[in-house]
Amino acid sequence: MREGSKHNPWSRRSATVGGVALSALVLGQLALTGPVAAVPGLSLRTTTGPSNSVAKSQNTTCPTGTKVIGGGGAITGSGLGQVGMDIMLPVVGGTAYSVTGREDENGVAGNWAVTASALCATPPPGLVTVSGSSAPSFGTSNWFEKSCPAGKHAIGVGGAVVGASNSEVVLEDLRIHQNSVVVAGAEDGTGFAGSWWLDATAICADPLPGEQRVIDDSVFSSAATRSITATCPAGTRVHGVGGEILGGEGEVRLTQMRATTSTTVTVAAAEDENGFSGNWKVRAYAVCAS
Repeated sequence: MREGSKHNPWSRRSATVGGVALSALVLGQLALTGPVAAVPGLSLRTTTGPSNSVAKSQNTTCPTGTKVIGGGGAITGSGLGQVGMDIMLPVVGGTAYSVTGREDENGVAGNWAVTASALCATPPPGLVTVSGSSAPSFGTSNWFEKSCPAGKHAIGVGGAVVGASNSEVVLEDLRIHQNSVVVAGAEDGTGFAGSWWLDATAICADPLPGEQRVIDDSVFSSAATRSITATCPAGTRVHGVGGEILGGEGEVRLTQMRATTSTTVTVAAAEDENGFSGNWKVRAYAVCAS
């Protein structure tokens, strides 16, 4: 059932997903070592799929007995800025995180790959996943907020843009606040004639020991690419991931939003093939706990 959409001037535009085959090549698994984690069994798992020029989804699956508490992804290869991560969501009952990449309506001549990352752990106390959808958008941008149940904190986020057959609508924001998540999207520079909407998923749990949110911004200017890394304070580890583009007006796409180490979250984006004359920046969110 869809919930009401919300619009405001700083929201942006986004794209949808199709049914594409999942193929996974496990590239790495990192146990989050160091001080005892607030959530037992915390690990970072990463998989990357094939490099080609077709729309594709990539899943990363958590070990048996663990669940996704956060996740993200990346696009690597050719056409950065023309390939959108249109769907970034926990799937399969919360045991995997899925990322879908699709080219814009102009297509990309070269090959590119999708990486999916999942923060996995023994389910923390009060773990629950809640989802909702905006109403169809009748403007060039839209945003939608999904709140956690009372008393619970948001530790992970997922989002999707639904309605277009390719990346004509850009998934720009997956913000992770203390008690809610916000997903935002925007139509690309050429616009989109049809209607589209946003799906948002909040991964929620009881407050974690030593929980805090670290938010860091890149420089605000007009550049072909931007990247920023948020780092957890000493003695804490990454438990959740979020990111957003500010000011891109649908002409900038996320190329990375994921935990890159046990203590860091990196968010990166690139302008589309026509460039963007305005100023923009990216923001990284890290949910840290001791």
